Amino acid sequence: MKDTVSQQSTDEIVIIDESQIKNFQSLYYLIKGKRDTDIKLFTEFKQFSFPDVLELNDKIYKVLELHKLITDIVNVNIGLENKEIKTFGSWNEFKNTDWNISARTKYITMEWDFNLLFQNQFHNVPQTHTMRVRIGNSLRPSEMIQVVFQGGDEYELEEAQSQMSCKIDFINAQICNQLKTIVSEWYDALPKNSNEHKLIKFILKHEVKFQNLIVFSFLTSAIIFLNYLFSISMKYEIEILPKDINQKMFFFLTLSIGIFYLFYKSGQLLSSRMMNKQINKLKRNPMFEFTKGDKNRFAEVKADNKKILKGLFFTILIGLSINAFSALIGFIIELILK
Repeated sequence: MKDTVSQQSTDEIVIIDESQIKNFQSLYYLIKGKRDTDIKLFTEFKQFSFPDVLELNDKIYKVLELHKLITDIVNVNIGLENKEIKTFGSWNEFKNTDWNISARTKYITMEWDFNLLFQNQFHNVPQTHTMRVRIGNSLRPSEMIQVVFQGGDEYELEEAQSQMSCKIDFINAQICNQLKTIVSEWYDALPKNSNEHKLIKFILKHEVKFQNLIVFSFLTSAIIFLNYLFSISMKYEIEILPKDINQKMFFFLTLSIGIFYLFYKSGQLLSSRMMNKQINKLKRNPMFEFTKGDKNRFAEVKADNKKILKGLFFTILIGLSINAFSALIGFIIELILK
């Protein structure tokens, strides 16, 4: 009899009810499910201040409050130019920090990690979403090369080159689109990071034209100088010049090639120096206005640009006055021969 009962107990099949199956499915999807990723890159030059970042956080939580927010964690990393990184494990800690420090801001990374419950959701388990916003493009050339050779995801290099990036790991596409729209609208409303001096913007826009102007000015000065030489060779008897008119013309044409080349290379040299030593050193205002060091940097940039502009005007003046200088040399040569 005992053997019969034992045999029956071993042959029994454990039946899982419907609620247990749903719980298992929910846990399985929560643990094994892979989230989708959406990345948006922003390339415009914008100005970022401390109140602007606080405003972004407020806008994000207004979107999250439309749903049932179960848990949320915010991490903030601030990279400073003195090779110091400040990490904050909560938003209030970041918000209440005293930023009256001399170090300048290099980049800011903010990460929101949250779990939401949505209406009409099949499994009653919170869905995990993560949004990461990185502001700042301060990679040195060596760091950029390192990103290239390390490989990895294709978007990493473009993300490193952009002024700001927004990466969202999501399960629910609706919340992803809402957050991406909020970040885009916030970014578009930010003030542009432009140069205080309107002339700098004009110079940067037409820098190639300024280079060509210098080279063209040297070529016209070569023509002016050659006209004087040709006139002198026809008016005066010069021993080093051939007597025959055809030979004289051939000699003059040969000399013209050398003079044109000399003036052309001189114009290129001056325009390249203007580009490398002056135009390329004109600076934009800092993109961040967080620390006291950031605010002091505005005055430094203004003073540096003012000094560079003075040198640039002097270079352009030299390039344009070379025509008068060539005419003066030709006139002096003619006076000497008289």
